[in-house]
Amino acid sequence: MSIWSIIKADYLTNENATKNWLFILMLVIMGLSIINLSHMADAKVKKIVKLNKEVKALRSEYVELKTRVIKHKMATDVYQHVSSDGLILSKKPPVKINFKNKK
Repeated sequence: MSIWSIIKADYLTNENATKNWLFILMLVIMGLSIINLSHMADAKVKKIVKLNKEVKALRSEYVELKTRVIKHKMATDVYQHVSSDGLILSKKPPVKINFKNKK
């Protein structure tokens, strides 16, 4: 096969051209599937990046809310909120009551 016959594409018009067309069709289908798979992979990478950003934002929000809850649980903060209702701190510490359950 000479260069001139390749340029004229004689391999697509001779009597054995069916094999060549099938091979070219297979190459085209494989090329299109590779392009499609690479686009799908890029889309998944973008989605992963987006979800990682969302996870970081939610984690920081969680930490902020947790610190706020801990602050509101402190005795001084609770006392400030209930003092407006007329409740005061007890002078005596709480007493633990122990009992044994007899069965």
